[in-house]
Amino acid sequence: MKKNRSQCKRYAKEVLRGNFTIPIVGTLAVAGMSFIGSTLATALFPGDSLYAILAGEVFNFVLSLIICVFSAGLYRIYLNISRHEEYSFGDLLYFFRNQPDRVIVASFVLALINLVTSIPSSYFAMTTDMGTTVDEQMNWMMGYFVLMIVCYVLNIVVASPFAFTYYVLSDRPEAGGFEALKISARLMKKHWLKYFAMLLSFVPWIIFSVFTMYLVLLWLVPYIEMSLVVFYRDIAGDFDEPVLSENPQITDQTEA
Repeated sequence: MKKNRSQCKRYAKEVLRGNFTIPIVGTLAVAGMSFIGSTLATALFPGDSLYAILAGEVFNFVLSLIICVFSAGLYRIYLNISRHEEYSFGDLLYFFRNQPDRVIVASFVLALINLVTSIPSSYFAMTTDMGTTVDEQMNWMMGYFVLMIVCYVLNIVVASPFAFTYYVLSDRPEAGGFEALKISARLMKKHWLKYFAMLLSFVPWIIFSVFTMYLVLLWLVPYIEMSLVVFYRDIAGDFDEPVLSENPQITDQTEA
């Protein structure tokens, strides 16, 4: 039975009840890895020279591929929770033990999309002068902020067909990285508007989180991720009722 947006979100709340701890800790762990990686890049390649910027970006790019293997494990945890299957914090390492190359290949493509869609804002930041007056600096910051928003939206649009790649990799151990990207794109076909509607429905919560010093994100991020997991399972057919044969075969068991 297909679920609408409200039903997906309601189901997400139900399965997360009593299961928030590991998703929260897992999310913080992955976010912490990204923060440490950025800090290391700055420490190893200080300065604003072209070499330092490029070397730092390459370092971050390679490190992000490794972190994505942990992220894929986190998505597997969400999948297992949604299906009432066993899960543990150790599942973060699941793909390190099960063909991590599949995740790295898929993550490489997704990272390239992120890199390309961020070029306009990065180019603006590197090639324009902030100015010396307050007005000039405010105008520069406003222009940079607007460009960042445009790049972020562009990234969502371009990457949305591949949003469920890690779920596919978890569900289909035989699928390679490129194949998982293609399967995700097929699943998202005709469903991307519903996907965007799902994302937009969380915007009020994200705005509200600002007034809580972002503390509500500890609850909100697992809620968003689980809602997307349920959405994935819905378009993948997990909730479809089994089709009964119109002409069932009847075996004659009359004793001789």
